[in-house]
Amino acid sequence: MSIRLTKLPGPPNSAEINSLAELGPDQLELLDKPIYVTVATSRASGPPHLTVIWADRDDTHVYINSAKGRIKDRNLRARPEVSVMAVNPANPYHWLSIEGNVVEIVDEEDPARAAEVTQHVDDLAWAYVQKRPYPTRQPGEIRVKYKIEPTRIVAFGPLG
Repeated sequence: MSIRLTKLPGPPNSAEINSLAELGPDQLELLDKPIYVTVATSRASGPPHLTVIWADRDDTHVYINSAKGRIKDRNLRARPEVSVMAVNPANPYHWLSIEGNVVEIVDEEDPARAAEVTQHVDDLAWAYVQKRPYPTRQPGEIRVKYKIEPTRIVAFGPLG
């Protein structure tokens, strides 16, 4: 996997990295702390669909979780291109934009991996709102975990 990393401000400073683990601590902070991220997917009609969501990562992928049938879910199943933006809530001049593709979609209807999906949303709920299990699950809701492979990252700041 190769990720194009551009660091700003100043003259664009671009490099190729092989994993998220190669990001600096200022950039990793935006993915490791419970910072709400904005996810952009593409609607069939063309315009972007933006959603504020929770996210986490491992050394190579970013993970998000949603409910089956939502607009974001339908968009990602049809068009896997996605952008994720994390902005430091204490300093808006410190942000990270990740472009990539959803390379795996797993939902709770998969008997072999349902527990993994449920565990993921419960872990996110604990990280973001200190509640377990996920507190706003609706009756009959099927949770979905998306694995995003980054292809391009733009890192800005921090400034200030």
